[in-house]
Order: sequence, then C-alpha cells, then structure tokens
Amino acid sequence: MENKLNIDLLSPEAVTAKAESTGVKKAHNTLRATVTLGILAGTFIAFAGEFYTMVIFDARVGSSLAKLLGGISFSLGLILVVIAGAELFTGNTLLIIAVMTKKITWRLLLRNWVLVYIGNFIGSLFIVLLVYYSEQWHLGNFSFGAVTLKIALDKVSNDFITTMIRGILANTLVVMAIWLSYSGRTVTDKLLAIIFPITAFVASGFEHSIANMYFIPFGLLLKSNIQVQNTFVKLFGNLDLSPLTASNFVLKNLFPVTLGNIIGGGLLVGAVYWFVYLHKK
Repeated sequence: MENKLNIDLLSPEAVTAKAESTGVKKAHNTLRATVTLGILAGTFIAFAGEFYTMVIFDARVGSSLAKLLGGISFSLGLILVVIAGAELFTGNTLLIIAVMTKKITWRLLLRNWVLVYIGNFIGSLFIVLLVYYSEQWHLGNFSFGAVTLKIALDKVSNDFITTMIRGILANTLVVMAIWLSYSGRTVTDKLLAIIFPITAFVASGFEHSIANMYFIPFGLLLKSNIQVQNTFVKLFGNLDLSPLTASNFVLKNLFPVTLGNIIGGGLLVGAVYWFVYLHKK
C-alpha cells in the first residue's frame, strides 16, 4: 500500500519503478515489433499534426485561443501512442532510467532509440504523402496549405540554441505527460494526464522532433505550389521561403530539436526521478 496515494493513483516512487521496468521491456523488444510500433507512433503524431492545422488554419478567434485549441487537438497524438500502444522516440528517452539502474546497457538504449526514430520518420512521411494526395491543402481556398507552409518556415528560421532549448522544453512536458499517465489506472486517468502538458507545449510553440517530421516535410512539398504560394502571400506577406530546404530541416531543426528532446525527457525528467527514488548512494 505504500506505493499508492490512494486506491487508483500510483505514487511518484511507484511510477519511477514502472518507468524502469517499462524501459527494460522496450529495450528487449524484437526488431520487428520495435520498428512497427515506431511507424505507428509516427503516424499517430502526424495525424495530430494534421488535426492541429485543421483546427487553427481558419480559426476566427484570437491568437492565444487558437493556440490553446490547437494544443488540445494535438493531444490526440500522444493519446493514441499511450492508449493504443506505440513506440515514440521522445517518450523513450525515459529508457535512461533503466540504463542508470544497470537493467539495460547503453547499447540496448541506442538500439531502441535508433530503430524507433527511424520508424517514427517512416510513419510521419507516410501520413505526409497521404494528406498531400488527399488534397487537404486545398481547403479554405488553399489557406490550409499556406498555414502549413508558414509553420514549416517558422520552424527552420531560428538559431541552433533557441531551437534546442525549445526542444528541451517540449519534451520535458511530453515526458511528464507520459509520466503522469503511468500513475493512472483507467483510460480516463490517462486522457486527463496527457491533455494539459501536451496543450502547454504546443500552445507555447516548443519543438518536438517527431511532430516536425510531419510539419516540415509537408511544407517542403507545398513550397513550390503556385496556388499555395499566392495564398501564403495574401495571408502573411511576401516572406522569403528560401530558408525552407531539406538541409535546413535536418541541420537547423531536426538535429537541435532531437538533442533538446533527449535532454528534456532523459535528463530533466528521467534522470531526476532516478536520482530521487532509485539512486543508491
């Protein structure tokens, strides 16, 4: 009974132990299961990205309220990951706990991260192509496409340090959402645990590497579309689209955001709770 705050909620110490055992299980998953579940998570987060854009592209409300609504809608992604079951790279930064307790090796940790990251990328790109060929970007006289283009441009327009720090902040909140979901016993518990941290990270404009695997490639596909460009100019002015390139996607966004996500989830959440509850002096 000491591991419970009440009949339904696991204590922080029990959650830390659960995160450790979950990490051990994830690290020993087969290649097929790890990659397949990684692909699923990529599709789930990409669906959330599409849903986010659908909600905000024509929102007739103030900017802050639009961000709030967008953040709530984006929560769909982690809800699907946690409840339906999938392997998300940013969430798997918690495997650091099992490494610190020596239940798994660094080699197993890196194996999981690499396979899941690749799977997430494949899943995200798959949904990018499906949404593109579904012609969602036609909606609102191409406003959907123009807003998608603006999101992608903004994400490659910041310097390395700013982008990395936004990655740290984002995954601190994402991993806390997963952490809180571990304490719950019911689907309702998990839903409520996920929504607020995810809404906070999205509404605040922080950076999530897997989400960006959807937003930026979709923007790259739309960059040369004349109809989308014309609507983009009407909505946002004659902004320079030249920074939106594949190389900037990798070097100015994906790399610093991934590094920040590892620091935020692995160190600021996982390592801190390991130190408090599992570290043997």
